[in-house]
Amino acid sequence: MIVNSLGIERKLVEQFRQGNEMAFELIFHKTKGKVKGFLTKVLPAGEDAESILQEIYLKLWSNRKSVKADKNFETYLFAIARNMVVDVMRKRFHKQKYLENLYNQLKEGSNNSMDTLANVEYSELERQIFYLIEQLPEQRQIIFKLNRINGLTYKEVAAELNISENTVDMQMRKALFFLRTEVKHFLTLLILAQL
Repeated sequence: MIVNSLGIERKLVEQFRQGNEMAFELIFHKTKGKVKGFLTKVLPAGEDAESILQEIYLKLWSNRKSVKADKNFETYLFAIARNMVVDVMRKRFHKQKYLENLYNQLKEGSNNSMDTLANVEYSELERQIFYLIEQLPEQRQIIFKLNRINGLTYKEVAAELNISENTVDMQMRKALFFLRTEVKHFLTLLILAQL
């Protein structure tokens, strides 16, 4: 019987490929510790390794037919895990870039001096921005997150949601107007509170 370094037998992989849930459960229990250890090592602080672990195994289950019983199962499983980590990092990068760009736009568009803006805690501003994003109407919020946080183009967002690019453009304009207005209001309140 061929067994790889995770202790997964070829026969078990074959049963899993055919949709056997018990085989999937056995694979999950035999491999989750090593996968979670990998996630804990490579994910940035603040990321939820447990929820990413669940996503990895959901993806493994939905792609089970493409698993080759005669190939190294561990390599396949960790390829999914690595891709998931890259995805998380990409989203985090886009989120960070978005916040920096928004901060710079506010700074340039504001009549307040740099010193006043410097008094605003970045993390407080970040919390407020993400709170405001959650206040957007549902479709506008989804469009906004896909574009500004996940980094999709208007065309990609339109294709993903099966809507026109014009709809994406209109919803983004409304979302940005709302956010700029509300964030400026928030900054004004913060500045007044410090006087």
